[in-house]
Amino acid sequence: MTPSSGGTLPIIMSSTQHPFDKALALHHSDIRVGHFTGMTSPDYWNMVGPFGGTTAALALQSVMQHPDVLGTPIALTVNYAAALEAGAFDSRPRPCAPTARRRTGPCRSRRPASAARRT
Repeated sequence: MTPSSGGTLPIIMSSTQHPFDKALALHHSDIRVGHFTGMTSPDYWNMVGPFGGTTAALALQSVMQHPDVLGTPIALTVNYAAALEAGAFDSRPRPCAPTARRRTGPCRSRRPASAARRT
Protein backbone atom coordinates (compact mmCIF):
# COMPACT_ATOMS: atom_id res chain seq x y z
CA MET A 1 0.00 0.00 0.00
CA THR A 2 1.05 3.56 -0.51
CA PRO A 3 -0.07 6.69 1.33
CA SER A 4 -1.55 8.06 -1.92
CA SER A 5 -3.90 5.07 -2.21
CA GLY A 6 -5.42 5.83 1.17
CA GLY A 7 -3.66 3.01 2.99
CA THR A 8 -0.88 3.12 5.47
CA LEU A 9 2.64 1.85 5.10
CA PRO A 10 3.61 -0.99 7.40
CA ILE A 11 5.90 0.02 10.25
CA ILE A 12 8.98 -2.14 10.33
CA MET A 13 10.59 -2.25 13.76
CA SER A 14 14.21 -3.21 13.91
CA SER A 15 15.80 -4.73 16.97
CA THR A 16 19.26 -3.48 15.99
CA GLN A 17 20.69 -0.39 17.63
CA HIS A 18 21.66 2.67 15.61
CA PRO A 19 25.46 3.10 15.32
CA PHE A 20 25.25 6.43 17.22
CA ASP A 21 23.45 4.76 20.14
CA LYS A 22 26.17 2.10 20.18
CA ALA A 23 28.87 4.79 20.10
CA LEU A 24 27.32 6.52 23.16
CA ALA A 25 26.93 3.34 25.21
CA LEU A 26 28.48 3.72 28.67
CA HIS A 27 28.70 1.11 31.40
CA HIS A 28 28.47 2.14 35.05
CA SER A 29 31.06 0.65 37.39
CA ASP A 30 29.81 -1.74 40.05
CA ILE A 31 32.66 -0.64 42.31
CA ARG A 32 32.72 3.18 42.13
CA VAL A 33 29.73 5.51 41.98
CA GLY A 34 29.88 7.86 39.00
CA HIS A 35 32.60 5.91 37.19
CA PHE A 36 31.78 4.89 33.63
CA THR A 37 33.61 2.95 30.95
CA GLY A 38 33.05 3.01 27.22
CA MET A 39 34.64 2.20 23.87
CA THR A 40 35.41 4.51 20.98
CA SER A 41 33.48 3.68 17.82
CA PRO A 42 35.07 3.23 14.40
CA ASP A 43 31.74 4.40 12.94
CA TYR A 44 32.47 7.97 14.12
CA TRP A 45 36.20 8.18 13.48
CA ASN A 46 38.09 10.68 11.35
CA MET A 47 41.79 10.74 10.37
CA VAL A 48 43.24 11.39 13.85
CA GLY A 49 40.56 10.37 16.33
CA PRO A 50 36.85 10.32 17.06
CA PHE A 51 34.71 13.17 15.78
CA GLY A 52 34.48 15.98 18.34
CA GLY A 53 30.70 15.85 18.47
CA THR A 54 30.77 12.20 19.44
CA THR A 55 33.33 12.91 22.17
CA ALA A 56 31.21 15.79 23.50
CA ALA A 57 28.10 13.59 23.41
CA LEU A 58 29.94 10.93 25.44
CA ALA A 59 30.94 13.54 28.03
CA LEU A 60 27.36 14.78 28.29
CA GLN A 61 26.04 11.21 28.42
CA SER A 62 28.26 10.44 31.43
CA VAL A 63 27.02 13.57 33.21
CA MET A 64 23.38 12.73 32.52
CA GLN A 65 23.80 9.14 33.76
CA HIS A 66 25.58 10.17 36.97
CA PRO A 67 23.48 9.23 40.02
CA ASP A 68 24.05 12.69 41.57
CA VAL A 69 23.03 14.72 38.51
CA LEU A 70 21.38 17.95 39.66
CA GLY A 71 19.30 18.92 36.65
CA THR A 72 19.32 19.07 32.88
CA PRO A 73 22.21 20.81 31.10
CA ILE A 74 21.20 23.56 28.71
CA ALA A 75 24.60 24.02 27.07
CA LEU A 76 27.97 22.33 26.74
CA THR A 77 31.28 23.88 25.78
CA VAL A 78 34.22 21.58 25.14
CA ASN A 79 37.83 22.58 24.50
CA TYR A 80 39.88 19.60 23.37
CA ALA A 81 43.54 19.18 24.32
CA ALA A 82 43.88 15.93 22.37
CA ALA A 83 41.77 13.24 20.74
CA LEU A 84 40.72 10.06 22.50
CA GLU A 85 42.76 7.04 21.55
CA ALA A 86 41.03 4.08 19.95
CA GLY A 87 39.66 1.55 22.41
CA ALA A 88 38.38 1.60 25.97
CA PHE A 89 38.18 4.78 28.06
CA ASP A 90 37.06 5.83 31.55
CA SER A 91 34.77 8.73 32.39
CA ARG A 92 34.44 10.17 35.91
CA PRO A 93 32.13 13.19 35.88
CA ARG A 94 31.86 15.27 39.06
CA PRO A 95 28.66 17.11 39.95
CA CYS A 96 28.88 20.84 40.65
CA ALA A 97 27.25 22.45 43.65
CA PRO A 98 24.17 24.41 42.56
CA THR A 99 24.79 28.09 43.20
CA ALA A 100 23.37 31.25 41.69
CA ARG A 101 26.71 32.01 40.07
CA ARG A 102 26.97 28.64 38.36
CA ARG A 103 23.54 28.96 36.83
CA THR A 104 24.97 31.60 34.52
CA GLY A 105 28.61 30.55 34.29
CA PRO A 106 30.75 27.50 33.77
CA CYS A 107 31.22 24.77 36.32
CA ARG A 108 34.94 24.40 36.82
CA SER A 109 36.90 21.93 38.83
CA ARG A 110 39.65 23.08 41.16
CA ARG A 111 43.20 22.39 40.18
CA PRO A 112 45.26 20.54 42.76
CA ALA A 113 47.87 22.65 44.57
CA SER A 114 50.66 20.73 42.81
CA ALA A 115 49.28 21.93 39.45
CA ALA A 116 49.16 25.59 40.48
CA ARG A 117 50.85 27.96 38.06
CA ARG A 118 54.29 29.11 39.15
CA THR A 119 55.30 32.66 38.24
